[in-house]
Amino acid sequence: MHEDARPLSHSGPREDADGSTLSSEERRERIIDVLRRQDEVTVVELSQHLGVSEVTTRKDLQQLEEQGYLTRVRGGAVVSGRGQLELRFAARQQLNLDDKRRIAVRAVEMIKPGNTVFLDGSTTAFQMTRLLRDMQNLIVITTGLYAALELSFAPDVTTIVVGGILRRRTSSLVDTLSPKLLRRLHVDIAFLSCRGFMPDHGMMESDLREAQTKRAMAETSSQKIAMVDHSKFGHVFVATSLLPEEIDLLIADEALTEEQRRGVHAAEIKMQLV
Repeated sequence: MHEDARPLSHSGPREDADGSTLSSEERRERIIDVLRRQDEVTVVELSQHLGVSEVTTRKDLQQLEEQGYLTRVRGGAVVSGRGQLELRFAARQQLNLDDKRRIAVRAVEMIKPGNTVFLDGSTTAFQMTRLLRDMQNLIVITTGLYAALELSFAPDVTTIVVGGILRRRTSSLVDTLSPKLLRRLHVDIAFLSCRGFMPDHGMMESDLREAQTKRAMAETSSQKIAMVDHSKFGHVFVATSLLPEEIDLLIADEALTEEQRRGVHAAEIKMQLV
């Protein structure tokens, strides 16, 4: 273990020799939360933090290792490669989660059975997938790994994953099909989020390939829906995926300031607040 690993808080319920006040799922969620904040941890630290025996802690670590979240080492555990991906996505998912859920609900209301839609790899699009699993006769094209996995359990949804190079930070695929092939796709609605948004600049990404991929998919779509929570407003990044005039509808949350709302209106972007 690294000497500079941060000590854990020992607060929380304790267990006696007969069992813990936390369920096994709750304990594992807490272990994942610890690993989200630091890349490695000792069995002793976790045992004290969770209020359980070291034997129980080792069993929890074994289960999480089998699920791919971590790798056990002598005296503790470190985050695995897949675990880093999972934890990074989980951390992003928690940011402004309620806003993202409301935006996702409004977006899904626009989809009809029989539609073909594009979902990017954003956490807002992922929230949409949980509402689409029971929809009939739907085709979803996505660059999002987690979106595709979520929809794999939907019996009446055909999911097409647009292959490419994995961007670990966003868990999405870029450098996908050639523009010539993409133009042959016929998509009813593209649902897109972004890293940053300015009413006069549009939707922006920190990665040029991510922006190009989203733009290419948007160009195949009859309707382009921007899903942008308030935290994205005012941030400028290197590459634009959609210009303001290319956005058919912007769905945002009520936390937008009056100045931000006036900016959207001045850019003549149609907007719905949820």
